[in-house]
Amino acid sequence: MNSPPSHWPRPSEAVRELMRKGAEITQSLPPEWLERLNRALFSAPEDEKLLEDPVILAACRRANRSELLHWANANMQRPGEPVEPYVSADMVDTARELARRGLSELLTNAARATQNAAWELWMKMVFSLTQDPKLLEELLEVSSRSISEFIDNNMRVITQIILEEKIAQAHDDPIDKRSLVSRLLDGREVDTELFSRRLGYSIVQKHYAYLVWSEIPDAEIRPLEDMARALARLTGTAAPLIVLAGPATLWVWASAAKPLDLNMLQGVIQQFPKIRAAIGSPGTGLNGFRRSHLEALSTQRLLGRLAGAPAVTSIDQVRMVSLMTQDARAAKQFVVTTLGRLATESMVLQRALHVFLANGCNITQTAEALGTHRNTLLRRLERAQDLLPVPFADYRIQIAAALELVIWSTPLHADEDAP
Repeated sequence: MNSPPSHWPRPSEAVRELMRKGAEITQSLPPEWLERLNRALFSAPEDEKLLEDPVILAACRRANRSELLHWANANMQRPGEPVEPYVSADMVDTARELARRGLSELLTNAARATQNAAWELWMKMVFSLTQDPKLLEELLEVSSRSISEFIDNNMRVITQIILEEKIAQAHDDPIDKRSLVSRLLDGREVDTELFSRRLGYSIVQKHYAYLVWSEIPDAEIRPLEDMARALARLTGTAAPLIVLAGPATLWVWASAAKPLDLNMLQGVIQQFPKIRAAIGSPGTGLNGFRRSHLEALSTQRLLGRLAGAPAVTSIDQVRMVSLMTQDARAAKQFVVTTLGRLATESMVLQRALHVFLANGCNITQTAEALGTHRNTLLRRLERAQDLLPVPFADYRIQIAAALELVIWSTPLHADEDAP
């Protein structure tokens, strides 16, 4: 077994055993630890930018998990000794992507915030391992050195990756698709005819913009491209503009020769179950090219915040929810005030009342839409209305809006057992 470096004193056997016990607990990945480390990603206001890209957000969360496991496993085997740096493939891709966007400082912020959170969690556990003052002092000193050096070494590796990416950027081919499209999106006046020729795609036509991405680790690009083409065919084109925009993320534009058929869209979703997409509204020319893309970006950011969001969503489906969730505290208060006990009841009741309102309070149409027997539906509607704190007849619009918020914010696989 290799001995630790000279600047790294070997802990006493008693402290080594305590480190091993603590690492064993950490190795089980307590859910509250992962939740606290993931919350630390957004400890500063500028770190909210990480929320804007669900692919990067998912990668950072996986990195938190894998780095915690790596540190714990190392201390199980060699307690209190230096831990080799560990940078997952997720973090390599994320570091390169943030460097391309000029946002590499976000990783430094996240690393420091994660280090602080990990230290707080570890300290709480340390005091449950021993009450001996001398052992506590040594254990805290060893732990602090171990955690901080591990994070510092990881960041040195990340910094080198970022530096290499910036050097590579400086030598990029000036006519690559992403660079050209970024110039189209930044608001400057451009020669649309010239850019159309370079991209092989008409900028002056009417477009739909899509974002297509996957949040699973090691996602392949080919299925994303296949889904992009399938979406494009729904609106009348077989030759969309597809741009690789980041790890497992595509920017897509397609001709809006015909309206998007939401029924046919469901078929595409079923073909690609692990892929997500956000769709802007159709727009013409360069302004439409930009606006539809920005709408798709806004939709993607919203999907990252809403647990009940479907895999593929258009801006038209989320405009109201987007406005209502800009102030999360006010939105929550609105739901509680409007729905009362119904806000925490079975989703079956919530959905029954929501579909009833969406169908103009028509019992027959609602029963057909839900595939529910009329008498069962009537019982559910009566129960749902009994739970409301406000008169149903006087507050239909507010109740419908509050239910929309609840349904979009509830995980898709939430328990839907009928009461």
